[in-house]
Amino acid sequence: MFIWLDYISIQYMAMAFTSFFSGGPTPKFSMYHIWKAYQVIDRQGPIGRKALAEALQIGEGSIRTILEKMAREGSIENTRMGTVITDKGRRKLENSGIEVAQVDLQNLTLGKHNCAVLIKAMGFKVKMGCEQRDEAVRAGAVGATTLIVRDDKMVFPGDEDFPEQSQVAPLRSVFKIEEGDVIIVGSAFSYDAAEKGAVTAALALGTASRRCWTEGTTLITQDTEAEDLKCLCLAIHELLNRSPVTMRSRNHNGVRCEEGEVVDTNYTGPMLEEVLKKGQIVRKVASTGPFRGLPVVVVPIMRKKEPVAAIGAIDISRAPMYEMASKGKKDRG
Repeated sequence: MFIWLDYISIQYMAMAFTSFFSGGPTPKFSMYHIWKAYQVIDRQGPIGRKALAEALQIGEGSIRTILEKMAREGSIENTRMGTVITDKGRRKLENSGIEVAQVDLQNLTLGKHNCAVLIKAMGFKVKMGCEQRDEAVRAGAVGATTLIVRDDKMVFPGDEDFPEQSQVAPLRSVFKIEEGDVIIVGSAFSYDAAEKGAVTAALALGTASRRCWTEGTTLITQDTEAEDLKCLCLAIHELLNRSPVTMRSRNHNGVRCEEGEVVDTNYTGPMLEEVLKKGQIVRKVASTGPFRGLPVVVVPIMRKKEPVAAIGAIDISRAPMYEMASKGKKDRG
């Protein structure tokens, strides 16, 4: 299940970064600056605000905002010597779904300096690579080259005959490349600008929306068993603040996650079965089972217009009902 976990990691990090921009005036920093703050503090901490502002090339006011948010999340600690990253912050950076490396690909790019960013398992989101180039240029790069890994080759989107693999061979020495990965190579007249462009494009790829429940997937099939659903179900469970999550495939019972654990590895339920039969989203109050009396939403995963699996969770759009029902269950317990 490594593909799903990496896919969720970058989406989770990108979504987490967007929380830095909620409310108030428009900030003078970007998601790249937040990622860079994690990297610099990890590599150079303990570090002071002034030195961090210089490293990120933004004002101390913006640095203060970023650090306050990181501290509330438990990602950093402030010491007498300066700011240091915590184990939680380091895990967040390591599990971001992207890897960054300085490379020399001048025969393939426009600028003197190149920064390559590996984004795990996101090839399905790339169209022609133009969007990634535009994101990088807006961030200050001269350009960006996007490659997708297909059949163990790094190729241009839409043209699997190019480039020559010898031209991109240096990427194999810095990254562990697997099927479905994306590599964005930012180029500029300074490494900092190349890095900013490439990482900005990578994080933007993580926030791009996709209605995957209707567009099909080969990662889950109608025969996927509970053991192979556990990682994904737990990841979604954590993303939903440990709200209960269930999942099963068409031909096998699945899993149920509650309180941070997989509590059932042979789970099915009437709403999961209804969605697998209809191939449509179902929202209603569960009448039986462990979620009886709670509002539930179940979504099908489609493959060639047929439902192959289903995912269920508490319907947070009806949160007041969920809260009242949960309180009632606790009182009864």
